[in-house]
Amino acid sequence: MTDRALRKVKSVAQARPASPVAPASPAATDKAAAENTGLVPLSSEPFAHDVVEFFGGPKGRFAYSGKKQWFSPLRALIAVAWMFLVFGFLSKATCAGSRTSAEGLISLNWDGNRQYTSFCYNDIIPLYGGRGLDQGGFPYAFSWQEGDLTRYMEYPVLAGMFQGIMGWLSRTTYPVGHWFGIAESGWYFGLTALVMSCIWVVTVYMVFRLTGNRAWDTVLMAASPLVVIHGFTNWDIPSIAFMVGALLAVTRGKNWLAGILIGCGTAFKLWPLFMLGAFLVLAVRNKKWAPLGAMLGGTVISWLVVNVPVAVKYPEAWHEFFRLNEERGAEWTTIYAVLNRVTGIEFSPEFLNAFTLPAFLIACAVIGVFGLRVARTPRVAELIYLILMAFLLVNKVWSPQYSLWLVVPVLLALPRWRLLMSWMLVDALVWPVLMWHMLGEENKGIGHELLDIMVIARDGFIIVIGVLVVRQMLGKSVDKVRAAHAGRDPLVGEFA
Repeated sequence: MTDRALRKVKSVAQARPASPVAPASPAATDKAAAENTGLVPLSSEPFAHDVVEFFGGPKGRFAYSGKKQWFSPLRALIAVAWMFLVFGFLSKATCAGSRTSAEGLISLNWDGNRQYTSFCYNDIIPLYGGRGLDQGGFPYAFSWQEGDLTRYMEYPVLAGMFQGIMGWLSRTTYPVGHWFGIAESGWYFGLTALVMSCIWVVTVYMVFRLTGNRAWDTVLMAASPLVVIHGFTNWDIPSIAFMVGALLAVTRGKNWLAGILIGCGTAFKLWPLFMLGAFLVLAVRNKKWAPLGAMLGGTVISWLVVNVPVAVKYPEAWHEFFRLNEERGAEWTTIYAVLNRVTGIEFSPEFLNAFTLPAFLIACAVIGVFGLRVARTPRVAELIYLILMAFLLVNKVWSPQYSLWLVVPVLLALPRWRLLMSWMLVDALVWPVLMWHMLGEENKGIGHELLDIMVIARDGFIIVIGVLVVRQMLGKSVDKVRAAHAGRDPLVGEFA
């Protein structure tokens, strides 16, 4: 080749554009992002994929990924949480509706069985006057008569004190509510919902920290249908905050603080006590006695500090919680109530007391032995979910809002979005069906058949989730949480 020809070939090669490089696929981009940041991208979740596509698809090669993005995943989740809390408030707000008489008196408007037809019933509104919260004074000093029986505040001490504080705040600020024409109990409900909303948002933040590299799983809590239906049915949100705070304290190595929070949670609602079972299994398995001792010590001390003064000063009022739980029968949405409605078999409180507690203890023993013998160390959230599932399934009381207790443990244990969203939707639908049934057939309510189907469907979902958790513990299915955290449990702390 002559020099002239060679120069011509070089000039053509230089002028020719470079071969186009195929853009990286979204999956490859997401994988690279996960490797670089550790955060599992939202688009990797099949259930969320269509949502991501609707808002523009996953992040591309030329997307700006600066560290100073204002609308971070945490802020997005908090915004979603506030939106669903607003939906939750609106779902109950009808029961806070008021009317003004010709004399200028403001009262609640529950005409036409509104609490059932609007599915807005909650315990917060009627118990404002029913438990003397409108009168001032210490909640456990108030009593009333039901026939020959003297009744008292039936909630654990910290829950009763929370209601008392909210009652004081409501009475103090009610002139504002009166000016707007809001009934006093409706004003109390609004303030309680606002305070519990703030607690819920803080809890969402804590769960965001607990999820680690799977931070987007927090959306299962922030956007839960159960928050819409049951966020303000009762006072369960603070107890969930205590449970989550205890988990966060464990991850920080502050086991004594975790114990204090578990004790306070138990003094608010009994169920946070069951967390100790999960950590007991891990302590025995890994011979971690010091963190367990610190946790147990904090639990006992904090529970005693809260309870002893009330138990000494108002012993009968303090015992009311235990008396009522001993004497009450099966709640509407338990399997015992379903069997009663279908077969006509009556389950007396005495039988239920004799059966449910041993059944729960046996279930806990089985879970404990399984957790000790399974080849791979179980994760904290897996054990907590199984214990709570056992309690709810065998207990004689399953107030529908109790399902809120499962939301955080299950998203930490088994983050399968489609399955969990399906369960939460079915579980949430139990409530309007229950209200429709409680309306009574004489008021165009429905019989028990649809309610029974919904209860069985809810229980079925929860059992299926439990079976999948067990399969995951046995290593028969992929553990997404371990996979995102290099094979470790992000919640185990010093119990590893």
